[in-house]
Amino acid sequence: MSNHWTIIANPVSGRGRARRMGERVADLLRERGVNADLIMSEAPGDCERLAREVLARGGRQVAVCGGDGTVHEVINGLANSDAVLGVVPCGRGNDLARALGLSRDVEDVVNTLVHGVDRAIDLGKAGGRFFSTVASLGFDTAVAQRARSRPSRLGGTASYCLAVLQTLSGYRSPFVRLRGDFGVFEGRVLLAATANAPFYGSGIKIAPDAIVDDGMLDVCIVADVSRWTVLRMFLSAYSGAHAGHSAVRVVQTRTLQIESDDSLWIFADGEPMCEVPAKIEVVPGALKVRV
Repeated sequence: MSNHWTIIANPVSGRGRARRMGERVADLLRERGVNADLIMSEAPGDCERLAREVLARGGRQVAVCGGDGTVHEVINGLANSDAVLGVVPCGRGNDLARALGLSRDVEDVVNTLVHGVDRAIDLGKAGGRFFSTVASLGFDTAVAQRARSRPSRLGGTASYCLAVLQTLSGYRSPFVRLRGDFGVFEGRVLLAATANAPFYGSGIKIAPDAIVDDGMLDVCIVADVSRWTVLRMFLSAYSGAHAGHSAVRVVQTRTLQIESDDSLWIFADGEPMCEVPAKIEVVPGALKVRV
């Protein structure tokens, strides 16, 4: 039985739900005889610092309450260590939890923390930082930038859909050069999503066959298409059916070199990572997660 967990919660994630879930998880763990400390972050980036401080104090089990952005911060504090991550999914986007089959029910969460098993998963790396789900450039990055700059009171999926519609007007597909184990791709793309896990954007199955512990990254390349095709493809992407479209190519690689004459940002886990030119790589077995 796990005898001590440090819980890091982002109090604003999920419009306050992460704070409430953190308190509830801590109480339930204590009821089961498990020591639990609850720490609240205070500012963006704070969760990474808190995770590093837990490690420095000798803590080796860290549970994170929040969405993928909060998880993103914590994994950058825990990657390549012997610590175990517990995920309490309660943010706007919970795509790592979705990929790992983790429940949002608080009782199920606590059962997993206490009685679950540890699974070593890969992480992606770009611009010197780690990510757990998908690193993207192009249209979806523009959507993420809009969603971050104009927060919505809607839920994760609804707010993402709204940002898609707002971004579509006036969007221009960039010309990119992609080099990986698959060879070289050059051309204008709607987007290129490099996936360690199948999901991003609150449940979009952008890389249906991506596996978090296979030592590979799945790259979904979508060619420049019309606005109406974007909308149809967007709807089909929640089931992964977009992968069968003639404008879509999915390849695997261990590393991806990205170049463009356009000024482009790469976002991962919904967070800004680095500008192009850039290299994305997989780091096999970089994180242990309680599942």
